[in-house]
Amino acid sequence: MVGFDSFNRVEGSIHKVWPFYIVCDVSSSMWNEKLWPDKASSPLAVMNDSLGLMLEVLAEDIEASDIGRVAVITFADDAATHYPLTPIADPGRLDPLPRGEWTNYVSAWEHLNTTIRADIDQMVAQRCRPKQPVVFFITDGNAGHSKHTQTVAEWSMPRNRLCSPGYGFRPRVVALGIGNVDRATVRALRSVDPPGAAFLANPGEPASILLQAIIKVIIVSITTSTAQGYFTFPTPVGMTRLDDSAV
Repeated sequence: MVGFDSFNRVEGSIHKVWPFYIVCDVSSSMWNEKLWPDKASSPLAVMNDSLGLMLEVLAEDIEASDIGRVAVITFADDAATHYPLTPIADPGRLDPLPRGEWTNYVSAWEHLNTTIRADIDQMVAQRCRPKQPVVFFITDGNAGHSKHTQTVAEWSMPRNRLCSPGYGFRPRVVALGIGNVDRATVRALRSVDPPGAAFLANPGEPASILLQAIIKVIIVSITTSTAQGYFTFPTPVGMTRLDDSAV
């Protein structure tokens, strides 16, 4: 289990808030009918069902409702905010996730960089005291767009702008890889400062079961972390942690 402490503080604030971002790969491998003839069992369908339930469960938790905020970001050909950062206590409607083709990590990180910085600025302006954001990055493929493979060096540039040591609210990133994504990519996605974590699906584990397990652990992580004041994330069933647990 990941256990972390230490958060940034803002002078003169009146309310503590903790933002959580769930980043969902919605590329074709997550929904393609040729791969998933039973639409209800496709990874995208499972995420739609699980994320909607997640919002309901979190809203019933006292600690999470008090300080937690959740957003859902989707990416494929491009990235977009599907569910803007919203207080857990007042959940909005989660529309079905969109469908895309590619796995554009560059767009995902550019959008995260813009979105998280804007959200933090707004919270600070509202005299809130944000804790360090957490990003749960769920993907089933390696980076690419329009038949162009994106190297780690290429997509790391926008990622590093957000995760720069010079930015006080750089996020903690937990990478969750399923499908065909490789070990090196999942490890590279995670944050090091603050320490994040990287998890990869065990061979042969069904995607639908894995995604249900991932969302359940995200719920546990948010409720437990908000209750105890420091971040924790247990290993989802069917997955293996890739990074050094001492990080």
